[in-house]
Amino acid sequence: MIRAVSLTLAAVLCLAASAPESRLEQFFRLRKEAGAAAQANDIARAETLLEQALALYPTSPGALIRLARVEIAADKPAEAVAHLDAYARLGLTWDIAGDKALSTLAARPDFTPVAARLAANAASVGTLTVAADMPRTGPIFEGLVWRDDHWLVSSVSEKTIYRIDRNGAATVFLKGDAETGGVFGMALDGKVLWAAEAAGPDIPGSGGAARTALLRIDAATGALLARYPVEGAPGPVQLGDVVVAPDGTVYASASVGAAIYRLKPGAQALEVALASNEMGSPQGMVVCPGDALLIADYSTGLHRLDLKTGRLEPVGGMRVAMAGTDGLFFAGHRYAMRGARPHPMAVVATQNGVSPARVIRLRISADCRQIESMAVVAANHPALDDLTLGAAMPAGVAVIGRGGWAGYGGDGKALADARPETGQILTFPYPDD
Repeated sequence: MIRAVSLTLAAVLCLAASAPESRLEQFFRLRKEAGAAAQANDIARAETLLEQALALYPTSPGALIRLARVEIAADKPAEAVAHLDAYARLGLTWDIAGDKALSTLAARPDFTPVAARLAANAASVGTLTVAADMPRTGPIFEGLVWRDDHWLVSSVSEKTIYRIDRNGAATVFLKGDAETGGVFGMALDGKVLWAAEAAGPDIPGSGGAARTALLRIDAATGALLARYPVEGAPGPVQLGDVVVAPDGTVYASASVGAAIYRLKPGAQALEVALASNEMGSPQGMVVCPGDALLIADYSTGLHRLDLKTGRLEPVGGMRVAMAGTDGLFFAGHRYAMRGARPHPMAVVATQNGVSPARVIRLRISADCRQIESMAVVAANHPALDDLTLGAAMPAGVAVIGRGGWAGYGGDGKALADARPETGQILTFPYPDD
């Protein structure tokens, strides 16, 4: 996971400067120019630029809020209400009373149903079971894997992996070395556990020169078997999440560097599977039937990568606010469908970049080109604060709540006024059809 520090235009511009302006780069440019126009009191221009930005990403929560504020300044309250209604229909919340510009809408009759919808979105959803508390209070806990009868939980700030049994007893699992950095996302492949590793001055608990790698770990003993570093990249790179394909190819997303790396079976080095200026910060991934990869980009939502052709395209279908998605994983469930068509699959996403932080279930077409439906599984629970990643289990799915990132700043240093909370593994049953 990379928080807001990596979700800036700088993260996108680290790609090749000679490439044509992508949709994402255009979006960032329009948003920046709109901010400058608003500062110069050119409200009409700011409105036009934000409308163009929103046309590129119609479910962008930030663009909807910014445009509504500008429309208030342009004395267009009805238009502002319409855009806030679109925001509310995405299932999101916003502190209207605490927003100086938008609070002026509270007395308008046409805002009443929007206010009701925002209030409904703030209601608690889902029943979560606390399966285990983390072994310590304060560190950052990021990745989660279920293996046989226990969890494996990665820690960024402690540069290790813990084993937590059904009774909540925790032991240090990873037998790392002097080079081991913060451990992020993980994926299990039989007797091998794969994990993304990163270290450097901005990584909590780490120091020295920035470096990142894919780790191969014995899933039974925790022994570090091999390290595959990212080398020769044109700019900063940080691996964040991992998934394994049926053929044994391991894919790792670079949340900094906007790329997907892969390690083919028997290979001794990582290679670039995709470097795209259409993504700002790729996070979780799901392997799709037919040689494709479903990728969650923190800036723009879901994309489908054709692993044969290298073509990247946005996922269509139902409009869902997918920006701010961190974890993405197959829930181990396929939906029933009449006829011979392949069954859609259930995919779970953890979203910590929207309000409220939430766990959602997506019904994804078998070819990974369409979102067929979305349901909020859990939201507005205190335990979901600082939500990180999750994993499938035999009887349901699990996520990490109170992961610990809130206790650290963008420079990787612990905040002096932080109030550490105990992280938890939270579980819920498989979704119904």
